[in-house]
Amino acid sequence: MRKVIMWDMVSVDGFFEAPGHDIGWFVFEDELAAYIGQTQLGTGTLLFGRVTYEMMASYWPSAEGDIATFMNGVEKFVFSRTLKSADWHNTTLVSGDAVTEVERLKRLDDGTIFVFGSADFAAGLIEKGLVDEYRLGINPVLLGNGVPLFKPGLTRTNLKLTHTRPLKSGVVILHYQPVPDA
Repeated sequence: MRKVIMWDMVSVDGFFEAPGHDIGWFVFEDELAAYIGQTQLGTGTLLFGRVTYEMMASYWPSAEGDIATFMNGVEKFVFSRTLKSADWHNTTLVSGDAVTEVERLKRLDDGTIFVFGSADFAAGLIEKGLVDEYRLGINPVLLGNGVPLFKPGLTRTNLKLTHTRPLKSGVVILHYQPVPDA
């Protein structure tokens, strides 16, 4: 069964976006690019909610480099009840039940599934126990306001730390796996 991995850059105070969808505070440098190359560029499928999809689809098609080549070529699914089309190369629009579709995708044998951003969409996956690993890039910034990565009301989930990687930039990468209830 394929794993669903949630990867997000987040502020120390838990926000993944500043107000106005501002992600200009993300620390992105060579060491982080190398980490992404080592851990994400072999991914089989990406999942997005509508807002993150629209941000990604407006940026990556005109970008260049290894990450852009990956982002533009990888299989992508956008989950939305309001979008009428998804024109970014290799994207499938899913307007039906997200949980059912993600369960189906997990049963396929086509590599790892990543969720980037998409906190509202991811909250539904978390609630149903469909996220197998959380990878967080903690950025050395306090935003004070913005969009929290984890939504209020989630059920308590104990996590096991499986990997840490501090970067020279001050970003700390953490990998966690949910611990099954005893």
